Amino acid sequence: MIELNGVVAGYTPGIDILQGITLQVAQAEIVTLLGPNGCGKSTLLKCIAGFLPPRQGSVVLNGQDTAAIPIHRKVRECSLGFVPQLDNVFNSLTVAENLQTGGQFLAPMQRKQRMAQLCDLYPLLRRKWHAPASALSGGERQILALTRALMPEPAILLLDEPSAGLSPKMLDEVFTAIQTIRRLEKVTILMVEQNAMEALHISDRAYILALGKVALTGYARDLLVDPRMSELYFGGRSVESDIVISH
Repeated sequence: MIELNGVVAGYTPGIDILQGITLQVAQAEIVTLLGPNGCGKSTLLKCIAGFLPPRQGSVVLNGQDTAAIPIHRKVRECSLGFVPQLDNVFNSLTVAENLQTGGQFLAPMQRKQRMAQLCDLYPLLRRKWHAPASALSGGERQILALTRALMPEPAILLLDEPSAGLSPKMLDEVFTAIQTIRRLEKVTILMVEQNAMEALHISDRAYILALGKVALTGYARDLLVDPRMSELYFGGRSVESDIVISH
């Protein structure tokens, strides 16, 4: 699970992008972060992944406070997978080689078995086995990025804009893959998305951020029909923290 308590973080001294974020993601839950550009969504993922240490507050992954864990050990010790929006595969490497890099810490036989398992779940990997990642379509690259992150069988998966730049058909394929990951791998998933309606349809819950704070949260099915979500997401009137709803 993921638990953030009062997280404050930023890139420039004296300027906080995240201003006291508190949220929870339960085991095998899909939770989406929504909000207008610049509200802190991707910064929040980087903070959880360890690329940006919090100035205040705590990040707890699977019951373990991550403050003292160096970033190069976080993937293994916290069972964490992270798929950034850009540069999420090695273009010059083949599909097979990309998967091998994702499983670099596995024993050779275990790595081979895991690659075969993922190919059974996502047949396009086998069809494109010897193709360089640069030759894949946008949707195929995202599937490769997802499965590469799944190689070490993480308990937690962070996804930054998995549908960015995809056609509607490819978007559906990637979102279906995310649902399959949760169903079969029992992975806890926290993702940032701009395709709000589509993301809510596959999510259990969502948090909407505004100006570095949680402005609204609730079950996805409720947020789909909540007029306040549209106001926040599309940059409508400012909303004070007292409108936060919980379930």
